[in-house]
Formats: sequence, structure tokens, C-alpha cells
Amino acid sequence: MLIDITTASPPYKVDQSLATEELKKRMAVTPVTGRMIDMASHHSGISTRYFVIPDGELGAEKKFYSNSSGYISPDTKTRMTEYERWSKELTGNAVAEIIAKNNIDPNDVERLITISCTGFFAPGLDYYLIDRFKFPTSVKRTNIGFMGCAASLIGFNTVLESMSQLRNANGKTLLVSVELCSLHLQTEPTRDNILANMIFADGCAAALFDNLQSTTNGLELISTSSYLFKDSAEYMGWKIGNSGFEMILSSELPKIILNNAAPVLKNILSQQNLSPDLITHWALHPGGRAILDSLQNGMNISDKKMIPSRTILKNYGNLSSASILFVLRELMQNSALKNDELVCAVAFGPGLTMEVAILKVKK
Repeated sequence: MLIDITTASPPYKVDQSLATEELKKRMAVTPVTGRMIDMASHHSGISTRYFVIPDGELGAEKKFYSNSSGYISPDTKTRMTEYERWSKELTGNAVAEIIAKNNIDPNDVERLITISCTGFFAPGLDYYLIDRFKFPTSVKRTNIGFMGCAASLIGFNTVLESMSQLRNANGKTLLVSVELCSLHLQTEPTRDNILANMIFADGCAAALFDNLQSTTNGLELISTSSYLFKDSAEYMGWKIGNSGFEMILSSELPKIILNNAAPVLKNILSQQNLSPDLITHWALHPGGRAILDSLQNGMNISDKKMIPSRTILKNYGNLSSASILFVLRELMQNSALKNDELVCAVAFGPGLTMEVAILKVKK
């Protein structure tokens, strides 16, 4: 049972129009590049995003990608130092809120799942969270790294396994996702970089799961499914470079999702004796407006059912693996949920892979 989700955002909130102009200064070496940036911004479906870097803040005294000599590209070590600092702060904030809000005894946390594809350090976030919140030293840990936007739903696979192994009726599973995409700004004026720079953002979410028998309100996790599309590795991916992580993001993704992913998703539903019209609520990864448009058209989803995903895209951008948790939180807090209604969550990751989770409302 998914009981609650809390989120934490960095302090720097940037309007998309300001981000567009800033990126044009750094990337638009030709008029064509400038027009591509404008087009990517216009079609993004994003109004604001949050970053851990202050570069988009008007009047910021210290910037990450600039110094007195002009624009700079920090090396990977420098970026990972910032990742460690900010990932600890944001995960700490989200976990502190979810523990306080739900009056959780730290001793009841039996499984801890940490997720991120934008940075690494060891001992990692699991160690930091166990130490800070005094979770049991025997807590079982799983770290999911470098699996992109689909990673939180991949984490739901582990949740299903862990819930059957909890030792006591009050046992809890805690899943924490943090992504700091702004630490990997790449300014070579390629199509992949332009798309990535105009949609990705930073944020953290913590999700708390409980035994079905010990609670009555939430989303019961019914099933998870995975699908790997053949010969699709070039459509989405990460490479570690000397100056941060380098994104592979094909402009063909919306077409692939419409033509290939939608039929597969329908088949996944049919294998569980479900059809799209039996899904009352949709939680779709807000990878960009074109991604959401393709899923909506391919699955014939109404505009009303797209509101949670489009709201998160508009206000936060694409938060990689944390995005789907933001959408589920929006759904749980601001949608009229009725007992036994079905929720379908969908996200895509490098590969190209699709992850699907079916949940049922319990009131």
C-alpha cells in the first residue's frame, strides 16, 4: 500500500522563458541553434523548473557555470561534489517530512530503496539516511542507479517483493528518488543537448509503503510490468564524460511511443484482463509535452485524466526518475479518488524500456 509521498525542491525556481534566453547565450552560436532552442522551449509544456544551481537566478553573486572569466564547464568531480551535497539535503528534507507527517517510528522501516541516475558517491544516500534518521542497522537496502526516468517504477518491483518479506505488521518500505539534472548542463549545440537542457530539472520525492492490513487509505500496488524495445539503445541514454554526464535523447521518441509503446501498453493491460477504459486515473511520466501527447493519443486518454501529468510538467519540468512520484502525489492530493478505482503509472527509461504499475485506490 502506497500511503504517502512527499517532495523536496531546490531553492532556485527559474521561469522557462528566462532559462531559454540564458541557454541561447551559452549555446546559440548560430541563428539556427537559437531557433531550435526557441522551438524546444515553446513546445516543452513547461512554465517553471527548479535547479540546485543558481545560474538562472537574476543577480546571483556566485554561479556554477560562470566565473569572472566567462562561461565554464566544470569537470565531473566538481559536479559530483555538488551532487553529494544537494542530494543529501533534498532527500533529508523529503524523508524528514514523510516521517513527521505520518508519525513513523524509524525502527519500523525494514526496507530502504534509493534511486538516482544523476550522481554517485559511496557510502551513498542509503548510508546517509540510515545514519541521520536512525533506521535499524539491519534495514535491507536496494540502490537503483543509472536507470533513468523509469527507475522509480523499477523500484516498485522491489516494493512488491519487500512487502511480502516484512517481519512485523507495522513494517514499512521507504523509496527515495533524487535527480539533479542541472549538474550536467552540456553546451555543445546539438539537438540532444538542446532538448535535454530545455526539459530536465531537479527534485526529490520520498514514497512510504505499508502493509495492506495495517492501513486503510492509499494506493494498493497490484502489479508491475517491464518491456524492453529491441534495437532502441540509441533513443535514450547516458554516457559519463569528463565534464559531467552526456545525454542521448532522440527527437524520435514521441513517434516511437505512439507507434510502438501504446500497443505494448494495451497488451500489458489485456494480460491482466484490463483495457484503457477501465483505468480511471493515469500517472504518466512527464518527459515532455510531445511524450504526453503521444501517450494520450495512443491510449485515447481524456484531457481530464491527463491533468496530473501535465500539471507536474508545467510546474516542475522533467525530474527524471522522481517525476512519476511527483505525478502520483499530485493525483493523491488533488484528484477525486474513489474506492477500488484503478491507477496506471507509466514511465520510460534508457534502452528504450517501459515500466508500468497498476494500483488500486483504497479508501
